[in-house]
Amino acid sequence: MSKPLHRLPSLDPLKGFDAAARHLSFTKAAAELFLTQSAISRQIQTLEAQLGVRLFRRAARGLSLTPEGEVLQRAVAET
Repeated sequence: MSKPLHRLPSLDPLKGFDAAARHLSFTKAAAELFLTQSAISRQIQTLEAQLGVRLFRRAARGLSLTPEGEVLQRAVAET
């Protein structure tokens, strides 16, 4: 997260990130939060754009966290 934050991200994308990071699945995160998979995907894209970093590695076999995503996951889990 090398880009300085001029404002904090909104809570909805952070909630979506937290659920997706715990499950390593946008689909399971969506089910947990009663949203669609595409809504979670958009929240993650918004958060990545605001922070200026990639949070997930997307592959055919699923998701994994980037190093920056791991840092954010630990920070979110502490709150």
